Amino acid sequence: MSNLLQYCADVLIEAGFSTRRVDITIADGGSSLETLSFEDATILGFVVPYESPEQLITSWKADADRIAVRHRAALQAARQKAWNTYLVLIAASPADFANSLLLGQIEEDLEAMRKITKAGVSGVSSARAALLPLLPFRAAPSLDPIEMRQEIQSRSTELDHEVVAAFLSSAEEGVVMQLLEDRA
Repeated sequence: MSNLLQYCADVLIEAGFSTRRVDITIADGGSSLETLSFEDATILGFVVPYESPEQLITSWKADADRIAVRHRAALQAARQKAWNTYLVLIAASPADFANSLLLGQIEEDLEAMRKITKAGVSGVSSARAALLPLLPFRAAPSLDPIEMRQEIQSRSTELDHEVVAAFLSSAEEGVVMQLLEDRA
């Protein structure tokens, strides 16, 4: 499970979040819930890893309650940021169709924290995909160069052709204004 948390930590740190591993003791005799807490200026949250989607589906509610109890004071101190608290539930193995539907239902449960679920997390790229709703945009869209004259002509179909031609010919401003007045 620590590999899953490390993948998520790497992605979150790259995006500017601070992260910290937190083990929460479970009252069943010494086992613990391994989590990763993360925070930036506006968001805070917790990542909980599971081996399988089935384990995630059966355990997430109790684990969410454990996290809320363990971090109650910090969540109360966060004030406005507490509205942007996320619980990211990830499973190492992929989900079948039925489990995918159940994972979607978990995300729709907005009680206490917002939920993000993802199965099949096996590396940094799938961790990034799971955390995508929390991440800033990485790059501006790539646009092909355009021929500005042709673009202006194609978009100015409702203007008089001679006015557009004068504008594009680098005619003096007075000439273009005169053509506009004559056409009005």
